[in-house]
Amino acid sequence: MKYLAADYTSDFACKCGACRRNCCSGWPVTISGEEYERIMAAPASPEYREKLKEALRLNFAPEDRRYAHVVHDRQGRCLLQREDGLCGLQIELGEAILPAVCRLYPRNRRSVCGVNECALSFGCEAVTERLLASAEPLRLTETEIGEAPLFPIDMPEEKYARCRRALEIMGDRSTDLARRFERLGEELFGCRETSPEEQALEDAMRLLHRLTSDCCGKTKVAGKLCSEAVSFFGFAGKEKLSGAEAAELCARYRETAGRLFPEKARLEALAERFLVNHMFYNSFPHVGGTDDGERALYGLCTVYAFVKFVLAGNVRRIGGMEDAAGVLSELGRLIEHSDFKYKAAQFYRKQSDHSPGCWRQLAML
Repeated sequence: MKYLAADYTSDFACKCGACRRNCCSGWPVTISGEEYERIMAAPASPEYREKLKEALRLNFAPEDRRYAHVVHDRQGRCLLQREDGLCGLQIELGEAILPAVCRLYPRNRRSVCGVNECALSFGCEAVTERLLASAEPLRLTETEIGEAPLFPIDMPEEKYARCRRALEIMGDRSTDLARRFERLGEELFGCRETSPEEQALEDAMRLLHRLTSDCCGKTKVAGKLCSEAVSFFGFAGKEKLSGAEAAELCARYRETAGRLFPEKARLEALAERFLVNHMFYNSFPHVGGTDDGERALYGLCTVYAFVKFVLAGNVRRIGGMEDAAGVLSELGRLIEHSDFKYKAAQFYRKQSDHSPGCWRQLAML
């Protein structure tokens, strides 16, 4: 079947046990009642049967689609993952037994307005490596995929046209990245704030500090990365930053980011590829089916600044593109597969009530 997909899709292949930050780790994976019953009824040795009972646990209030979940150890690793990184369930019982999320991830095949789309999450390290492998624009091309869409998205054509227009704006290299965020705000959402002010910059840094601090220890997905960033910038344990502290944090961030991303043109090209991939995966601006366009815009700006902030705060563990890919994929699982996108917008609104230019500052950091 013909799909609209990112130009790297046909080259995508799972890295299996070679992943540094395996997608089996750290984030909640739920399975349906049918999948749970099928796995538990499969022929397995008595020893592996006990392993399955330990690794698959019924939800507190089981529903057909969210019936059970995969248990992780204290390090966030799936209990069915072997020491060599491979999936013990697949090796023991075959690929066909895998739950859909494990078998299909990171692919998101859907049908919208008569168009089949296949988007890939950058929560997968192999996807992240392909996004980092080139600075060329990320193109959506017609791709042959031998499977049907998993589900339809009920979206009016005018909304789908906004999704496509948003991708066009973000991919337009005739202007810099900050201006493209502004164009999204102006053209799609009617946001025409005055030029960013010093107060907005301080609020942007407070927001990033609070959002990053909130992720420390509260999630196994990227929690250590967030803790490292907060500690690196010197404000661990600080709930609120004064104006002087926010200015100091901004100076430290910009100095570190300047060392980590010395070539602005290449940084913007790579950031654009990730943003286009992220927007396509989430059908931006209609993230989660919401009609609240401004919430999607604020969330997008916050996600972009947050990723750069945490990357800079982990500069000591990033020695090259391979390390960066591992960090980015872990952040991708937090952003794409939790309530982070919505939390980011909520943090934005709480922090920026008195600074209408805050979203523009986040886009400019």
